[in-house]
Amino acid sequence: MSDKIKILVVEPMQPCRTQEIPDTLEAMQALVGGDIEAVTSLRNASAIVCNDMGKFQGLPCNRPLLDESGLVPLDILHGTFFITGMNGEHFVSLTEEQIQRYKALYDNVMVVTAERPAVQAEIAPDSVMLNFAVDCQLSFRFARDGQEAAESKDAFISHITEVFNEDTPLAERTVGGLDFDFRDGCAEVRYTFASQEKDKASAEVFSEQCVRDVQDRLEGSGCKVEKIECFAEELEPDPVREPDKGRGNQEKKKTGHGHDR
Repeated sequence: MSDKIKILVVEPMQPCRTQEIPDTLEAMQALVGGDIEAVTSLRNASAIVCNDMGKFQGLPCNRPLLDESGLVPLDILHGTFFITGMNGEHFVSLTEEQIQRYKALYDNVMVVTAERPAVQAEIAPDSVMLNFAVDCQLSFRFARDGQEAAESKDAFISHITEVFNEDTPLAERTVGGLDFDFRDGCAEVRYTFASQEKDKASAEVFSEQCVRDVQDRLEGSGCKVEKIECFAEELEPDPVREPDKGRGNQEKKKTGHGHDR
């Protein structure tokens, strides 16, 4: 028996390479970095030899351990391993055909170790979202005299409703419907907006921003937005299920978010 054997060495994130090593236990242990374990599931009189404690020692992931077909992964091999020929219970040199077969196989499959970012554990407390019903009131001023006529009011209602229905955030989060009130050359639109935010102020700011995003379209009716007022109230469990709860306490909650144009 030869004093050396020719093997295929497979290191993490590296192409496979051939190497001749002494046919001794010490040389094999030095190559894999610990006690060896032979996995004789490979066909054609060959075996994988790896560190038998590689997974538990936290050695880097290397390649999948494949079944005899070379298609189905059975486990993950950790740390450096090598492939050797087998003659009965003895390790022998690989043939050139075996070297080419396993090199082609393991050069094309690798397992990458990715660490989970530490910040994921830190952001959980800030990611808790609360349910709010936001009572919103939009104040418009008609740009021309006579816009308070019945037909003009109908056109205004139709235009504002169309803008709300065509905007995804407003359409999905507006609870119930829109209430319109006309007086002294002005119009007021009231509605309840369902919002999930980390706090009351954020819910009010988001509700106002949704209106600001479509303000140009809203003013396409010939009216100018004079004021946007938003008053948020935390709800449990869901403002969509209890829309009246957000609207009922508006008068006693005057600390909301309101801005003149």
